[in-house]
Amino acid sequence: MTSEPRVIRKYVNRRLYDTVESRYVNLEDLRRVINAGGEIKVTDQATGKDITTTVLLQIIGEAERSGAPLLTADFLSALIRLAAKERDPGLGERLQTALRAALPESRVARAGVVG
Repeated sequence: MTSEPRVIRKYVNRRLYDTVESRYVNLEDLRRVINAGGEIKVTDQATGKDITTTVLLQIIGEAERSGAPLLTADFLSALIRLAAKERDPGLGERLQTALRAALPESRVARAGVVG
């Protein structure tokens, strides 16, 4: 049984609001929630659109700037090329399968990758 994701609203001014804690948060705060095993769902306040993936990519980008790179430029370039060229609907699932194989099971399960 999984708990509901923490709902975060992103406002036009680019501020993120945690609806559970009733306070504004930043990407580092969200990274801590995720590292503690929590899930987030980020919605655009104006449109209601789910922008979770975009925010998660921003968190990864911030981590890349502040520490040892997790993803190489070659890998990211290849991923961009593959996604643009192939438009393969199975690409995401294959990447998740590779991630499952690369990480210990308990970490992957906590990350919500296990389907």
